[in-house]
Amino acid sequence: SGCTMQMRRDNMNLKTKRTVQVVIRYIILIAVGIFMIYPLLWMIGATFKPNNEIFSTINILPKAFTTEGYKAAVKSYGGDINIWKAMLNTYSYVIPAVIFTVVSSTITAYGFGRFKFKGRGILFAILMSTLFLPQVVLNVPQYIMYNNFGWIGSKLYLPLIVPSLFATDTYFVFMLIQFLRNIPKELEEAARIDGCNVFQTLIKVIVPMLMPAIVSCALFKFMWASNEFLGPLLYVNTPAKYTATIFVKLTMDSDSGFAWNRILATSLISVIPSIFIFFIAQNQFVEGISAGGVKG
Repeated sequence: SGCTMQMRRDNMNLKTKRTVQVVIRYIILIAVGIFMIYPLLWMIGATFKPNNEIFSTINILPKAFTTEGYKAAVKSYGGDINIWKAMLNTYSYVIPAVIFTVVSSTITAYGFGRFKFKGRGILFAILMSTLFLPQVVLNVPQYIMYNNFGWIGSKLYLPLIVPSLFATDTYFVFMLIQFLRNIPKELEEAARIDGCNVFQTLIKVIVPMLMPAIVSCALFKFMWASNEFLGPLLYVNTPAKYTATIFVKLTMDSDSGFAWNRILATSLISVIPSIFIFFIAQNQFVEGISAGGVKG
C-alpha cells in the first residue's frame, strides 16, 4: 500500500542520512588523526635523512636513506654515558616514583574521600591550592632543602623519588577523589560486615574499583617523569648518572652545529618506552579519564 511504501522510503532516507553522518564523522576523525600524528611520523622519517635534507622538504619518507643518525645516537660521551645507560638511569627513578605516587595518592584520596575528621575541609583546601603553585616557584626552596639534606648528586635520585611518597602530585589525588565518588559506599559497608578492616577494604574493594583511574595516574606520572628535564638538571651532577632528557641535550653541540638526525634519533629512542606503555594500557587510560570526570 501507499503507507507501506512511504515507510520504506522514510527508513531508506534515515539509513542514508545515518550513513552520510558516519562517513563524515570518520573523514573528520581521520583528517584530525593524520594532523596529530604527522609530526611523529615526520620525526621518524627525519631520523633516516641526511641533515641537509631534513629541513628542505616536508615529506615523511627520506630521499637519501641513511642510518648515520642512529649510529651517532648510540655513541658514548666521554665513556661515561650513552643513550642506553641514560635510559636505564631514567627508569631507575621513574618506576619507583610511579609506584610511590600511585600508592600515596590512592591512600590520600581514600582518606579525604571517605572519612570525616577535624580540619578535613581546611586541609583539603590547602591541598587543592597547591595546584595553583607553578614548579618554578618551588625550585629554589626545594633545592636549598635537598642541599641541606645532602641529597644533591644522590646516586639513588632521592630528590626525584622521595617527594612521590607524600602525594605531592595533587592532580592525581583530585582525580582519584572524583572517581571515588562514583563507587557506592554500600560496597564498603558490606566489606565491614564481612569483617574487613579499613586497610583490607581499601585493598580488596576500593583499589579494584579504582583501577582504571589508578592506571591513568600511573601513565601520566610515567610520561611526566620520563620527560622531566629541570629536576635531573638541578639534582644530578654526575655524568654517569645523567638521564635521557639530559643526554638528548648533550647531543646538541652548538660549536660544531646540530646534527639533527642524531638529535631526532636519540629523542625517538628515548620516547619509545612511553609510547609502548601508553598503547598497552590505553583502554584503561581512556576509561579512567572519562569516568573520573563524571560525578555520580
